[in-house]
Amino acid sequence: MTDSYEIEKPTSDLNYLTIGIKYIVLFIVLFLSSWIAIPLFVSRGRPTRVNTTAEILMENPLIFSIIISVGVLWWFIYRTKKKYKLGEVFKIHFNDSDQKLEIKTINLANNQEKQNVYDYKNISFEFYNSKDALFGKQRILHVLNNNKAVHEINFDRTAWCRNERIENLIEKLKNWAQQR
Repeated sequence: MTDSYEIEKPTSDLNYLTIGIKYIVLFIVLFLSSWIAIPLFVSRGRPTRVNTTAEILMENPLIFSIIISVGVLWWFIYRTKKKYKLGEVFKIHFNDSDQKLEIKTINLANNQEKQNVYDYKNISFEFYNSKDALFGKQRILHVLNNNKAVHEINFDRTAWCRNERIENLIEKLKNWAQQR
């Protein structure tokens, strides 16, 4: 038996130029805000109370502003690179006869499709429900191959929420996780 779930291919107007501009602007904003933040964190509300670590920060604000900006940017770039490397999932195909799970993804930076095939015996799923004030209710699926995350799908923040068979997919994945 085979079972497929699919959404329209995601598209993005992002390219390497717009991503580069976004991170340059982010670097400038972080750099300038750290010039303000370092003295505020150092003084801890009282300008007269300064310890030796704070004195080093105050004497070298340029170096520490660059370190803070580069550190935060590195984190954002790492997450973006990981997201684009894995791609956005737009098709999930369960092939019970071959015992294979086929997941099609698309890289939104360069619009290249990738077919990922996993053995049933190596695959597992983690399903999370979360709720917060900013994004509301979210159902997040982590697809694990040999206990390493290979895909992440946020059903409520992507086009998957419009799939008419989404509840069937979620039930199938929950049952799969309970059987393992």
